[in-house]
Amino acid sequence: MKYSKLIFITCVLGMVSCKTAKKKNIDTATTNEKPELIKKEKEAIFYTEQIRNDFRAVSASTQQKFLEMYDATAKEYSILFFTQGFTGEEMVVKNNNSTLYKGMVFTEKSTGLAKNMRIVNTEITSIYDKATQKTIYINTDKATKHKFIYVMKGDINTEKPYKITFSNKLRPEK
Repeated sequence: MKYSKLIFITCVLGMVSCKTAKKKNIDTATTNEKPELIKKEKEAIFYTEQIRNDFRAVSASTQQKFLEMYDATAKEYSILFFTQGFTGEEMVVKNNNSTLYKGMVFTEKSTGLAKNMRIVNTEITSIYDKATQKTIYINTDKATKHKFIYVMKGDINTEKPYKITFSNKLRPEK
């Protein structure tokens, strides 16, 4: 009798701990695109993008030292900067479901910079702003071609309050 109860409990625990198989998304099964890209296409886009290399920049040696300091000299790394418009919002930055940064972001009035970090530019990076409850994406097509990615926050009441600037030049502090 004790063994039958033990077997019964083992079977119940085994069934409870098993996960059900996930259903395949029909969109994903019919295309070769990554699920993250399909997800992104279905969501609203809250940002504009631009590529700029025509602004004042630091010297090449200073830029190289900066990249070495962040261990970002390899081709697969870029530096993500939060610049103007951040007033203490909690931001969550993720690469392939691993959290790179989670915390408050404040723009310093004297420098115009808020926060910077190294990202893997071969993976889609998502940036979630808890204050506006909006997510913006840094896609690999432009990120792999540029070492520096600047994210600026404008008027949150507009349709696209964020501006992403891709560049191969490091802007100096003001």
